[in-house]
Amino acid sequence: MHTLPKFAAAILVLVSLQTANAQEIAIPANRETAINFVTGVTDNCHNIAKPKMKVARAPAHGTVRFQWVKYKIQNFSRICNGRPAWGMAVLFTPTPGYRGKDGFTFGITMEKYEGSTFTQYKQDTLNVLVK
Repeated sequence: MHTLPKFAAAILVLVSLQTANAQEIAIPANRETAINFVTGVTDNCHNIAKPKMKVARAPAHGTVRFQWVKYKIQNFSRICNGRPAWGMAVLFTPTPGYRGKDGFTFGITMEKYEGSTFTQYKQDTLNVLVK
């Protein structure tokens, strides 16, 4: 009989800070805006690891950076809804004076199971409308 390792399944969470059905995320011109939050949590809402983030395709009219923050998970599913978790905020700063459409792709590498060295890579593309 084979025994399965006792790892808690991890949930990779991409929480849009705007509406989930938005084609473009509207953000103000001339300032940095948090537009997404990425975390990996167990089904008990414990963080599994700090995600490694990279810009896979840079925006044409701005910059992207990532910041480790504590955020209240909300509006994506019932799992951990309303509970705080540590994760990476995805921050976008448009070029000064720019207004219009832009977009970028970021990549995430994260442990798939608590205490495991097995990692998973995902990408997400965000489209913004700078107003």
